[in-house]
Amino acid sequence: MTVTMLTVLAVATVFIAYAAILATYLGSNVTVTQPGGSIQYTKINTSNSSWTSTLSIVNGTTWYTRINITDSGSQTVTLYWRLIKDSVDQGIKVTTSNYALLAGTNTIYASTTGLFADMYNFGQDTGTAGTYQVKVEVNG
Repeated sequence: MTVTMLTVLAVATVFIAYAAILATYLGSNVTVTQPGGSIQYTKINTSNSSWTSTLSIVNGTTWYTRINITDSGSQTVTLYWRLIKDSVDQGIKVTTSNYALLAGTNTIYASTTGLFADMYNFGQDTGTAGTYQVKVEVNG
């Protein structure tokens, strides 16, 4: 009886080993892409402002910024708008929280809501001459 039980256990162990892996499957590729984006500036806070990728102004002049994000997919993000002066990060000047991106192109203004109405005036932080840029960090 002991030999029979050992034989049954041995055979059962072999079946369990083979039954555990019947097949292995590998899925197709998942390609992850990064959305595109471009930052633009304007001196005028009106609905018909001219937006440009570069701006030349006198120190202390009011100016505003926005970002156009393309191919983003639908997701909720937070944007951190940082001011850079002569390649030195001056810190976050405004945060746009819980902004709902839609699939396609999104225009987001440097404001707490991302909307045009309450854009942040970067001129209040650019009272001295130099070269300034805005850097936008988008976190999902």
